[in-house]
Amino acid sequence: MATNNTKQAAWIAIGSVLSFGFSILSSMILSRYFDKGDYGTYKQVLYVYSTLLTIFLLGLPRTFSYFLPRVPIEQAKGMIDKLNLLLLLAGTAFSVVLFLASNLIASWMNNADLAVALRLFSPVPLLMLPTQGLEGVLSTYRKTQFMAIYTVLTRVLMLVCVALPVVIWNCGYKEAIIGFDIASLLMFLMAWALKYYPVRHERRERCQVSYKEIWQFALPLLLGSIWGLIINSADAFFVSRWFGKRIFAEFSNGAMELPFVGMIVAATTTVLSPIFSRMSSSKEDLRGEMFPLWKSAFAKSGMLIYPILLYCIFFADTLMAALYGEQYRVSGIYFQIKNLSLFFSIIAFGPLLINVGKVKLFTRVHFWCAVAVVVLEFLCVEFVKSPVALIGVSTMCRIGLVMALLVGVARYFGTSLGKLFPPVLWKILALSVGILAVVRGAAHWVDANAWIVLIASGVIYVVFYLAFARCLKIDYWSIVKPLLDK
Repeated sequence: MATNNTKQAAWIAIGSVLSFGFSILSSMILSRYFDKGDYGTYKQVLYVYSTLLTIFLLGLPRTFSYFLPRVPIEQAKGMIDKLNLLLLLAGTAFSVVLFLASNLIASWMNNADLAVALRLFSPVPLLMLPTQGLEGVLSTYRKTQFMAIYTVLTRVLMLVCVALPVVIWNCGYKEAIIGFDIASLLMFLMAWALKYYPVRHERRERCQVSYKEIWQFALPLLLGSIWGLIINSADAFFVSRWFGKRIFAEFSNGAMELPFVGMIVAATTTVLSPIFSRMSSSKEDLRGEMFPLWKSAFAKSGMLIYPILLYCIFFADTLMAALYGEQYRVSGIYFQIKNLSLFFSIIAFGPLLINVGKVKLFTRVHFWCAVAVVVLEFLCVEFVKSPVALIGVSTMCRIGLVMALLVGVARYFGTSLGKLFPPVLWKILALSVGILAVVRGAAHWVDANAWIVLIASGVIYVVFYLAFARCLKIDYWSIVKPLLDK
């Protein structure tokens, strides 16, 4: 089972890695072809969408991986029907709100150009919300290889429809948004078909899960998601409103979590959610069964993430210059601060807390963190007046949130907080920091193109890291081997 879980997570992660490659290529193109003002407006559209998306999703995507493992296979189509209908209605409402409130949102974001851009973008929620939950379906029925294919195809579509017209015909951000609309339609059609693919040959019986049961599970998650939304998006709002769209362009390129981390954590979450749901519904010895599985996922995630994360933090300014151009080298400071919280949040504790009935803890911790973020960031813009300080505040609050939830996990498993962290992670931290301190110091004296510095330093780091990792018995073969087994 562990081997199969690793394979399922690997399929999702592989698709996400390839997807990220196309996404970052699109951003590299747009940041070079648009001036900072237009690029800032385009990024503000995506920020508004991603911010409101959490509210309009109503906690529904997680219901797929919660309910599908619990219903007979004959009722799966009916279950998917119900959830798709709710997502379609939510998407319709989102599109209407985005269109009608475009002027108001533009005023809040202090950018008059944003109103027209949001109206052009307004069909996207109607098309994209019904694509949500696909990972839950494919993971439940062990078909995550199709998720990998889907994520790659959708990123290619976005590249072709959004970025290439800008290069070929020198289009502006409005035309790029129209291309986003077209890509969203094609993604909708693919996702709708894939949701039913694993159960296409099964009988259709009436689903016994009521809409009331769905809302009873989803709405508490929505509250936690709303507080999480405030935590994750507050600094972007304050930067946009108080510092303008050009600073927002610099901020938005840098203030992102390392995508590889999200890919690995999302893959782990997608695989563990239905497993924990089955364990919970079958009344198994949850603590005895779950803790080894949870800690193993934590260790493997850290072994993959920590070395990459540390390298990117040490070379953040060079990375930003290589990806987006020298004018965005300043974005490196935002990247460094934003990613500090990832050292504590590389394991997805959400699936565990939700499936063992700790939703109230999850929601309460997010609520108090959201309050702290808003209050402290408001004080920052009033007295400190620095966009860098804003992201520092949100990062500290996020670290506090993760630590509070990890305390809850430790109490549930009846262990100490320290024992949640596998010893191998401390070895990786010490080894990576030691090597990178030397490599970064040497790179400081090299006057070369940003890509050359990244490639050369990356190769040196990997060679020395793998050599010393072998001496310290950091076992990467335990991750690779399951992928090679038939």
